Amino acid sequence: MKVLYIVFVLVLILPSCAPTSETLPTQETPNLFLQVTSSPSGSESPIGTILISTPPATTQSSIFSDLGTLFFRDDFDNSLDKNWVWVGEDKDNWSLAALPGSLQINAGSGDVNKGTIRNLLLRPMPAGVIQIETKVTFQPVSNFQFAGIIVYESPTNFVQVGRAYCSGEIPRCVGDGLYMDYYEGGSFVAPNYALPFTQSETVYLQLIRRGNTYTLQTSVDGETWDTRGMTTSDMNPLQIGLVAGQNASSMIPATFDYFEVTLLP
Repeated sequence: MKVLYIVFVLVLILPSCAPTSETLPTQETPNLFLQVTSSPSGSESPIGTILISTPPATTQSSIFSDLGTLFFRDDFDNSLDKNWVWVGEDKDNWSLAALPGSLQINAGSGDVNKGTIRNLLLRPMPAGVIQIETKVTFQPVSNFQFAGIIVYESPTNFVQVGRAYCSGEIPRCVGDGLYMDYYEGGSFVAPNYALPFTQSETVYLQLIRRGNTYTLQTSVDGETWDTRGMTTSDMNPLQIGLVAGQNASSMIPATFDYFEVTLLP
């Protein structure tokens, strides 16, 4: 586990709150904690298909200088922070005990944009420029399994970044990879960002929101970060959190080590 600390971060020069959770019917699914299955699917529900505005990948020991201030961190040790809310909670398919010190969510068949997502975990969106970070262990094996960070206005307007799988005759599907998807008015907005990623089951994700600009950064060790992709959205984000779903095959676990929010100048 990472110990709670004050994170200071380098200003990335870029151009440049919470509804009640909605309750969805509980889907009865088996408890599959720590079990991964593989079963390809031919579903046509896209998670990400075309390249977003993508700056050249940059690798450096710190994306920002020591100018940020830690706003919130949850290490998922014993209980969830009181300001978390579940959308479509399925108590049988999330756990803080399966791997102590982590939050495990079994990624099921629901989709955010269809209003069928299970165990979408949200909290209020802070004001200003923010950096959201998590460490997720997830091994997607079939269309369109996804786990990562979400910035959320509603089921029809959101940006999500994470580890996912997409294959077939969909433009810019890259198989097991890193994806950045944007939905507006319930429709998938192209282009988006996609990059193959097979280095490990674990990846660190950062999503930086500055005004209407969203930037994805990733790391394999939590120290050296790559700037991956960027998109813009004029939605009014109300919540931020973690998402695992879009699974057209067998349910698989996504394990989140922590969730952290840093305020940037």
